[in-house]
Amino acid sequence: MGLVMFLFFLLVFAVIAILSILLVVFWIWMLVDCLKNRGISDTMKLLWVVLMILFSPIASFVYFFTDRKKAKIQYYYEPMRIQARQASWSASYHASYQARSEPRSASEAPATPSRAQWEQYEEPRAIYPEPPQEQQQQQWRD
Repeated sequence: MGLVMFLFFLLVFAVIAILSILLVVFWIWMLVDCLKNRGISDTMKLLWVVLMILFSPIASFVYFFTDRKKAKIQYYYEPMRIQARQASWSASYHASYQARSEPRSASEAPATPSRAQWEQYEEPRAIYPEPPQEQQQQQWRD
């Protein structure tokens, strides 16, 4: 009879331990979800976090069934639906669009700068260091 009671208490202890671990995991999951939830304001987030810390299992379950549904995070891929008709602004834009043609006259052509305009700009000059003298190279070798 003693062995049966020992196994019974061992089984009860194991079940309580597993449930406790699952409850802690659920509590941490709800805390993280509350902090990442974009559907509730920052004030409500702070309130929920304080409540979850003070009353961890009860507040976590209440949050799970109430404000968790307000999350705006999309957890799965949802393809966009293709509309059969184009939007009105798009149709009018495409109807009025014309390809750009070559300029018809000299006044429409882009002006190329004259030589006088080009000469007013100074060409950039770079100064490079001179190679070392033979004497300096010999001193370095010694």
